[in-house]
Amino acid sequence: MPMTASSDSALPAVKRSPMSYQTLLVLYLAVVLLPWVLSYFEGLAIRGWYEELVSFLSIIGLSMMLFQFALNARVDALAGRAGVDNTMRVHTKFGEYLGYLILLHPFLIVLPRFIVAPSFALDDVWDLFIQPETSTGMYAWSLMLVWILMSVFKEKTGLSYEAWRYAHSAGFIAIIILATHHAVTIGRHGRYNAWFDVMWVLLCIMAVALVLYIYFIRPLAIAKKPFKVVDCHKGSANDWYLTIAKDGDFPFDFDAGQFTWLSTSKSVFARSEHPFSIASSPSALPQISYVIRELGDYTSQLGKLKPGQRIWLDGPHGVFTQNARNAKGIVLLAGGAGIGPIMSILRELGDRCDSRPVRLIYGNRMIEQMMFLEEFDALQSKLDLQLHLVLEQPPKNFEGHKGFIDTQVISQAIDHPEHGCWDFYICGPPIMVKAVVKNLQKLSISNDRILYEQLGF
Repeated sequence: MPMTASSDSALPAVKRSPMSYQTLLVLYLAVVLLPWVLSYFEGLAIRGWYEELVSFLSIIGLSMMLFQFALNARVDALAGRAGVDNTMRVHTKFGEYLGYLILLHPFLIVLPRFIVAPSFALDDVWDLFIQPETSTGMYAWSLMLVWILMSVFKEKTGLSYEAWRYAHSAGFIAIIILATHHAVTIGRHGRYNAWFDVMWVLLCIMAVALVLYIYFIRPLAIAKKPFKVVDCHKGSANDWYLTIAKDGDFPFDFDAGQFTWLSTSKSVFARSEHPFSIASSPSALPQISYVIRELGDYTSQLGKLKPGQRIWLDGPHGVFTQNARNAKGIVLLAGGAGIGPIMSILRELGDRCDSRPVRLIYGNRMIEQMMFLEEFDALQSKLDLQLHLVLEQPPKNFEGHKGFIDTQVISQAIDHPEHGCWDFYICGPPIMVKAVVKNLQKLSISNDRILYEQLGF
């Protein structure tokens, strides 16, 4: 039986509530639309609806482009408030919309020509590429197509993760410089009010500066807080269990459920870092542990890490935590290596001997992929913990649930009169997370009680 403690004493210290995805979305849209709103303060004549529509799409397209990297730059003022997982979610989604806008832009410009004088329309399209005042825009457009295709099909390009990131950032810098030059050269608004062009130039400088910050400034801060490998061994048939420790005297803390970027490169400036969720409790510091599923070239080489080897850490990041939550119970749902941050939260609950109901639903393909089974037994002596194992390919005499984390196993786990006041933490591959969220919604679980983190951006 768990140790007794009052509900109030068992709750974690309330920290600042993270910005929700919806709040970040509204803030992003407000910032992106601001240049368009400012354009109406110039006093220019309002033209026909089609010209105004093209102008609107052109302005917000460039605005989205210039603010796109701000969502991916790990600037602590934003990422620490909204969470890298949320900023990357907006970055990815609006990157798709941006691609559509850029693709349509030149065709929207020449569309009236196809209607009025179709025999000259193709010549007009060619002129967009060869005329000095429009050529930089078309170069940016062409590069943007390549950039988008590389993003969509990055797993099929054959490039390593590090090479793809270099190409992605270099392409981004070239595109925004060309696009900004195009805007200030041919844009209508800057012809009459120089401050509008100055705004685009300053936003372009800011975007380039963010890239330079990530590649050259932030690594200097990371170098002042080195870590070293303590141990790396197979925790299951497919997962590594990596433990590192601080290699020096410097402040470092994290909240259970967060993740960090790790780099095993010799140079802190090498862009070979990878995101991994922390599996240990904050009480385990100065050591930090991770569950890392072997999925590619990098993770398959983790067994070659040697004790004492230098490792670089960027973080912590993420809002998949208990901060500012008021749940009367907690349901933890993990798929595969998603047990990492789930285990971090569970261990922290165990450290506090939390008295609230805790339910763990842990799914994998095979029993050989399961981790921490003995530790779960030990935690049941500290917590009101119920364990529900789920296997797609269970062995004989398996007493858990066969198949996937569906509404049946979730219903069994939350058979409690107050489950509507519980928090649900989900972590696993994207397809698993989406399926579990839908299953929770089918069970009438409120969206504001569902927190999730997908393995991979």
